[in-house]
Amino acid sequence: MGCGEHFHTGHCVCDILAEIAEYQQDTASDDCVSSCSESIRELVGGTTPSNFNTVPLQLICSSVNPTSENAGPERGGLCGNVFVAQGFRRNTSAGAAPGDLQAITTTFFRVSSVDTENCCAVLELLCAEDITFGPAANDLIVPPGQGDDCLRTITGPTFSRTRVCITVDLNCFCGVSCLPAVFAPSI
Repeated sequence: MGCGEHFHTGHCVCDILAEIAEYQQDTASDDCVSSCSESIRELVGGTTPSNFNTVPLQLICSSVNPTSENAGPERGGLCGNVFVAQGFRRNTSAGAAPGDLQAITTTFFRVSSVDTENCCAVLELLCAEDITFGPAANDLIVPPGQGDDCLRTITGPTFSRTRVCITVDLNCFCGVSCLPAVFAPSI
């Protein structure tokens, strides 16, 4: 299974997210043990049913406008920063004042839908909880030039669905990193 084999928008990130969205709603073999294709296989359960309902993912930003003349690594474009998003919802906690909002900031998403005509996607923000890092890591975002320690242990995490969604233009991203499929309850 390659990059979005079922969709042919001409944009790899758009294609793979469209494929994930399709299988998450419905809830082939390669050499990768951890990839978007493997996460999709886990989600649909292969030959055994699974209780997974989410492929947590991170998007890798493109540093230039993909439609500009300067787009692409050969013109100085840099691909590699993890996309960080923030969304808001009404605070319904006990003691919250009317109109109070909760801010949710994350680098983890669940794809809800993808419009393959224009490569726009609706992403749900995921809360990552119970993450413990191995001794070489203190963050999921590795600063440029500090990726020498490629094998790090991240214990956990558990993900919760926030029901807070954002709309993004997938043409603004140059990569997607999928985590293994999980069951993510709504909070």
